[in-house]
Amino acid sequence: MREKYPELLAHLVWNGERLKHLEQAAQTIIESEDWVDPNLVNLYRRSLINRITGLGPLDELLLDESVNDIMVNGPDRVFCDRQGVIERVALQFGDGEEVVALAQRLAARAGRSLNTEVPMCDAELSDGSRIHCAIPPVAETPCITIRRSRHRELTVDECVASGTFSLDLWMDLKRMVTERLNLVVAGGAGSGKTSLLRVLATAIPESERIVVIEDVRELKLAHLNLVSLETTAHYSAEDLLNNALRMRPDRILVGEVRGTEVLALMEAMATGHPGSLSSVHSRAGGIDTLYRLARISVRGGGGLTFTEAVEQIRNTIDVIIYMTRDADGTRRVSEVNQVNNENIQRVWQYQPDSGVFVRGSAEPC
Repeated sequence: MREKYPELLAHLVWNGERLKHLEQAAQTIIESEDWVDPNLVNLYRRSLINRITGLGPLDELLLDESVNDIMVNGPDRVFCDRQGVIERVALQFGDGEEVVALAQRLAARAGRSLNTEVPMCDAELSDGSRIHCAIPPVAETPCITIRRSRHRELTVDECVASGTFSLDLWMDLKRMVTERLNLVVAGGAGSGKTSLLRVLATAIPESERIVVIEDVRELKLAHLNLVSLETTAHYSAEDLLNNALRMRPDRILVGEVRGTEVLALMEAMATGHPGSLSSVHSRAGGIDTLYRLARISVRGGGGLTFTEAVEQIRNTIDVIIYMTRDADGTRRVSEVNQVNNENIQRVWQYQPDSGVFVRGSAEPC
């Protein structure tokens, strides 16, 4: 379409006025085609507009509130995560070039470049959904992954009803937040770490000032006294953390730690900013999460040995909350571990056989 009618489409930028011109151009194009059914002109026009300005075949998935993630593995392999369960979708693109064009359009809207020299990018849609695009040569076929942003965040009551945690467990987690313990939420991809961080942050008093640091904005807290920072190619999470200390924060929230910012966060937690929260990818809770954080910090060149890093992290973190996602898609708190200098104690645990959350024993785990 762009090749056939470059004078109509190539120059358009999608603001309100230009969209009006695009509607007129699309009408002209469709009416000039002999094969178009006159009764379906409006449908064809809307479909054309969606493909040029929207997400093409993916638009209907973005309108489905039950869809959490959209995964395009190529022109004819589209999947979605619907309420925690991945399923294939009967949608497809015309060819790989159409997928690349969509990926480049999404990147351009976010002010990012996507081409053979820069074949990957992270960006954010206007509704807050997070996207990641990868095109050849780093990907065999062009790929688009969209993590949808919820228009309405989960409430505590909804989390209790869905089995994420029990009311008793929530009251204990809320106490930990209000008492300014340092919390880390651990778990695998898609286990609900970010969602739990949002809910935990609701327990922070409005009188306290929060600075949030993320690679891509996902938390979107409703707190009044809030500063939200996002990393760029020139400013790392560690850079933002060091600057956040000058913003007079009561709490620091790091969406996910991945590198040397681990030690910077530990230092902040230990020197005047208790009650901070963060998340980390980990295959298990407890000591495995401590080791995971230590490996990240050492790999990032933090200047400490692995043993020194473990010791510093153990002395700083108070609680590790481990999230899992069940086969049926349910995301839940699997266990809560309290950390001290001597040992790690499991204070809450989910019992899958009985389907209940129980307080753990005082014995080390």
